[in-house]
Amino acid sequence: MRKLIILCCLVMMTALHTTAQPTPVKNAYKAVFTLTTFKADGSLLASSHGVFIDNNGTAISDWSSFDGAVSAAVIDANGKRMEVVNIIGANEIYDVAKFRVDGKTTGLAPATSGLPQGQTAYLVGYSTKKAEITPLQIDKVETFMDKYSYYVIKSITPDNMQSCPLVNANGEVIGFLQHSQHTTDNHATDALYIADMQTNGLSVSDPVLRRTNIPTALPDDPKQAQVALVLASQTFLPGKYEKTIQQFIQKFPDMPEGYYSRAQQEVAANDFDAAAKDMETAIKKADQKDDAHFSYAQLIYRKEVYKPKVTYEPWSLDKALEEAKIAYDINPLPLYRHLQAQILYTKEEYQQAYDMFLDLTKTDLRTSELFYEASQCKKMLKAPKEEVLALIDSAIQVLPKPMTVEAAPYLIARAHELEENGEYRKAVADYNQYDTLMAGRLTAEFFYQREQCEKNGRLFQQALNDINRAIILQPREPLYFAEKGSLLLRFNMQKEAIETAEQCIALDPEYSDGYLIKGLALVQTGNKAAGLEALQKAQSLGNDQATSLIEKYK
Repeated sequence: MRKLIILCCLVMMTALHTTAQPTPVKNAYKAVFTLTTFKADGSLLASSHGVFIDNNGTAISDWSSFDGAVSAAVIDANGKRMEVVNIIGANEIYDVAKFRVDGKTTGLAPATSGLPQGQTAYLVGYSTKKAEITPLQIDKVETFMDKYSYYVIKSITPDNMQSCPLVNANGEVIGFLQHSQHTTDNHATDALYIADMQTNGLSVSDPVLRRTNIPTALPDDPKQAQVALVLASQTFLPGKYEKTIQQFIQKFPDMPEGYYSRAQQEVAANDFDAAAKDMETAIKKADQKDDAHFSYAQLIYRKEVYKPKVTYEPWSLDKALEEAKIAYDINPLPLYRHLQAQILYTKEEYQQAYDMFLDLTKTDLRTSELFYEASQCKKMLKAPKEEVLALIDSAIQVLPKPMTVEAAPYLIARAHELEENGEYRKAVADYNQYDTLMAGRLTAEFFYQREQCEKNGRLFQQALNDINRAIILQPREPLYFAEKGSLLLRFNMQKEAIETAEQCIALDPEYSDGYLIKGLALVQTGNKAAGLEALQKAQSLGNDQATSLIEKYK
């Protein structure tokens, strides 16, 4: 029965095919192309077809071919190969995409009005000579988004015509052929819907577009494009951000942001000559010269801080300071003065940096960071501990109330300062507040640090709770088991201390503290011989404390 249906369909298609075709339909093949997408290793990902919708390289095809692609290319009806340079839009549900290639093209305009049910559409295949053109009847039309058409075609079509265009008698594109995954039907999404796709500043964060390494097209509006450039820096796909930067420079050659972004990438690659040239171009192009000099100062400063061992003679902290001063002379913003103070601190000119940080606390820039930075200057100047703490207190006081996670770095800084000063219980209070703010994001190291402070403050039960939490988070760290064993001895829980010490030894047989704790616990339970044996093992592993204990219990 199925063979009979297929035969009938083929007979009908042959009859339709013999019908005279309008000239615009015959010429439509010039806009059809083959699409090939590639994986990161250069191997083939997918192959399909598509159609150009203007003469400037704008094209439409299926999205699934681009999903996971690192690069893509098309070959037009003249046999010319062109690279896909960006994706303008995509819809995963309809499996459609709009993109651009790097060349002039012959395009077909999208039809502004849909074909009604029962009308004939022409399926145009790809060819460099004379394309196969198949008339197809529109069996059903659905409307979506109040103005676009979704076509259902029950005619059987060749498998190799996937994503080839469907055109009306005027040679306008109404959509492209899409085979159904569940039935023998074919369908097509309105080409006008795909053509209407546009990007904005947030498009680079679209979860669908993030699945391809081909960059998202930048919007025409410069401000929106700047937003897109910033968001593109957060991509984890190799090379995609660099392609977006290049696209920005090509699209907005007179805007400095593209050159600054590229300079950052060049610094990361240790190509400082190229970075310097890009920053000089950025300064030349910038309308706001102060901002450009400030960006240059930041770039040099960060290079000197994070890559001090990689020398580049034209750049130094002095050069960064000079650029920051130029920015401030053009426009005396506190932000530019702040960078100067940070550079002076890095140059170890602590008194001058301190004076500058403190002066800035009297401006609109008054922030917790300034007070904290001033406290670090005081610390380097060997000022009394009270002065250092007073500045950290000020950093916390200027924070908005109730405290948010923004306060966490300053609380932990004050906790460490109090701990260094021997004010353990006050330090624990800050650790606790930090714990509250950072709930769910704490590490084993944090619980170990707080345990050490609690132990010094004679808060032994809290200390035992925290070392247990550290062990849960990092169950293969022998240090935490040794620390727990030491605490258990304080509680006269020798049996538990021995078990914990044995766990420590099992994790690292060369870690001497495990044998030390076990030896102490065994001696305290009256098993001196076994205890001394464990202490001697600790001694053989270089534990100095074991030597004095052996002498004591011998």
